[in-house]
Amino acid sequence: MGIVRQLLLVLAAIGSGCMFLDVKEQQEKLQETCSIKGTARSLQDGDRAIVVVLLRRHDAGEKLAGTWEIVSHYVLEHAGRFAFSVSGGKGTYAVGAFDDLDRNLVLEPGEAFVTDKDIVTCSPGQVIDGYVLNIPAQPGPRAGILDTAAVQRRSIKEQTGATLGQMTAVGELTSLAEDMFSQEVAESGLWRPFDFLVDGYAGVWFLETYDPNRIPVLFVHGINGTPASFKYLIDHLDRKRFQAWVYYYPSGLHMDVIADHLNQTTTKLLVRHRVARFGVVAHSMGGLVSRGFILRHADSSRSSRIPLYVTISTPWGGHKAAESGVKSAPVVVDVWQDMVPGSKYQQSVFSRPLPGGLQHHLLFTYQRKTSSFGESDDQGVTVASQLAFPAQSNAIRLYGFDDTHVGVLSNPDVSRLVNDLLDRSFPRP
Repeated sequence: MGIVRQLLLVLAAIGSGCMFLDVKEQQEKLQETCSIKGTARSLQDGDRAIVVVLLRRHDAGEKLAGTWEIVSHYVLEHAGRFAFSVSGGKGTYAVGAFDDLDRNLVLEPGEAFVTDKDIVTCSPGQVIDGYVLNIPAQPGPRAGILDTAAVQRRSIKEQTGATLGQMTAVGELTSLAEDMFSQEVAESGLWRPFDFLVDGYAGVWFLETYDPNRIPVLFVHGINGTPASFKYLIDHLDRKRFQAWVYYYPSGLHMDVIADHLNQTTTKLLVRHRVARFGVVAHSMGGLVSRGFILRHADSSRSSRIPLYVTISTPWGGHKAAESGVKSAPVVVDVWQDMVPGSKYQQSVFSRPLPGGLQHHLLFTYQRKTSSFGESDDQGVTVASQLAFPAQSNAIRLYGFDDTHVGVLSNPDVSRLVNDLLDRSFPRP
């Protein structure tokens, strides 16, 4: 499914007004979130992660009124900025941070910590910025062990009143046959992204138990896509050497929000499992999302790198129909603004080259309908957009396939190419 079907739905909906009431309501819910931001750094030397925790005080009338609990955590691989988005935009909060020397997301004896004395009360739409957390060089006295990873394991019902970042899968096991990866659920992420997040669909999912002896390959789908879109490629992946991680996200959000979300979710996994190298394979709009992620990862990570980046049928130059949606629709879905040719997001991901040591292999498709006219396309995206010069100029090689925008993901030649590139990019010991 993808860009073509989405735009047909848009054209059908503009006349009736259906779907756009959902979009407006969802955007209002997202705008009601309260943001808590700041910076954290450690005064200790050595290879250690920094874990920032968000604490919420139980309100009067609640069972544990007056007590505090951890509702979310943010992981940094070195000094940097953190951000929390509080669902519902209400509550009383505080922040703290600790050195995670053994990178297990647990505050243990011998690890220093700090808490900020400023307590804030969130209101819908508020942005609270300016927290500065300096973790001392020496650990101080404290009671008990703090396990931030346990917060992630709470049920969706328990998380609903917490933060949007905590309603995220971080390495949970699943199967591509699960109902949440259906086309219906994927399309709901375009029109109802807030509900998609609250329902717990978003995040990086594992299809098998993590194996430190195999290299992760992160798959990033496109607009209205799902991890199940990669079933053929994953089924034919060299599973003796590689393991699939699949990212699932509501495609109606702005792409910079999605790239930030992917970067933080992946960072938690990289720290937890001490991953040194991994590859990225992206389809359609997932290429634009993952390029933003890769640039963020280059800034935030010191301990892991990405030698291989494969993109398939990505609209690097945007999509002209998105511009029509922005001009004509009664309510504009956020992602359409990023898909307009020459958008600020597209400019941002090409504002600097990809990091050194990474090889970008760009795959494009050109099989169109015999009855088609106008610009050459693959029944989804124009060839011109797929071959936009800024993307070409930073790619090590281009590969053209006589296939459709969606059909390419089940192409045996593409599967063989991906495995060959993985094998060459991650040499055997």
